[in-house]
Amino acid sequence: MAVAAHFELTESTQKTRARRRRLLLETAGESAAGELGAVMIHNVSASGLLLETTVALAPNETIEIDLPEAGITAARVVWSDGSFHGCRFDSAISAAALSAIELRALAPSAPSLPESEEETFAARLFRLRKARGLTLGAIAERLGVSKPTVWAWEQGRAKPTAANMAALANVFGLDHGELAGSTDSARLREVLAQARRQIAEVMQIDITKVRIMLEL
Repeated sequence: MAVAAHFELTESTQKTRARRRRLLLETAGESAAGELGAVMIHNVSASGLLLETTVALAPNETIEIDLPEAGITAARVVWSDGSFHGCRFDSAISAAALSAIELRALAPSAPSLPESEEETFAARLFRLRKARGLTLGAIAERLGVSKPTVWAWEQGRAKPTAANMAALANVFGLDHGELAGSTDSARLREVLAQARRQIAEVMQIDITKVRIMLEL
């Protein structure tokens, strides 16, 4: 079993306690900011777990792990060997938490939502980004916006401007209607496909050589 995760830095409300790394399991969403590095969780047990990461973890360092069913759970680094780190929970976690972690390992990396008129823009954006292997930061850099902005789009908390929507469509190689989920996009694709077939037939060329550009 292996579960993808990533570290974030968290600010403590206690002045005497330094900032800590919080480990978040990858699910249908991602954190907006503060990402430090990718982590792979191996061999989880009730007493501890094995982490693989390029993030430098100090001996005896305490990390906070956001576990399903168990919530924020503290663990301490007890040994390290290169990119592998063995951690022990301060308190043993329950069988329910272990089962929930296993379900995360078996879950797909992106939601299995059909590409249909009922799919929300937020879900469509997340699906397209994951399918192309792009991070929140990569999208943000290409569009010249912040990572929290892209995260807000995927969470349905905000919507892109017309200019950003056009830029997103360009990143994914789609037209505006396909990205926005316009009810007319399917009909438009059908008309364009028919036009390409007719042009290829008249010109007696392969249909793959036919390109149609729309000026809207």
